Amino acid sequence: MSEESKPVILEDKTQHLRDIIEATEAEFTAREKLSPGEAKRIELIRKMKSDTDKKEYMIMFNILMALVVISSVVHFIFYGHYAVLAVTIAGLLYFVLVRLKLRNATFKLSDYKNNFDKYLWEGFYLKEMRHSAVKLAFLIFFPLLMVFISDLISGSDDRISYWLSILVGFVLSSLAWLFFFGDDKNSLEIIESDLRALQYL
Repeated sequence: MSEESKPVILEDKTQHLRDIIEATEAEFTAREKLSPGEAKRIELIRKMKSDTDKKEYMIMFNILMALVVISSVVHFIFYGHYAVLAVTIAGLLYFVLVRLKLRNATFKLSDYKNNFDKYLWEGFYLKEMRHSAVKLAFLIFFPLLMVFISDLISGSDDRISYWLSILVGFVLSSLAWLFFFGDDKNSLEIIESDLRALQYL
């Protein structure tokens, strides 16, 4: 995602989190024999580290919100509907709020370096938050993007075209999410189940 277009900065921002994970892994793996709980914790953190949802979701999110803002501004220039400016403002606010919330949640992870179970749970909540934020963005803003693009291509902004574009956009975004990201939801549910099982190991 556009977040990933600055790899050096990102590396610096998350280095302390990787240090915590590596130190904990080293502590566990240095032991000759791991308990079932320790083995499960290592498996979970490695699984959560290997997931590419952060990169993929943020690329999708940034591209979608950029397209929504640009197309809404162009639409306003052509048609002068002030309601479209509300979409622009809402899109910008949502983008900023989501990025701030995710960034704060990422930095907060370091507060739990001495409580690895809490660290795992907070990491899970961060993944779930990212998943929900991008899903909501696609369900709300993608249909609006379809309206703006449809109006700009057809050269009209009649009511039938408006509602048809909304409907098509909603159906497409829902189907895309179901087919391409349904597995991620299942993975989150499996991770949550594994985390709950840790208390018995």
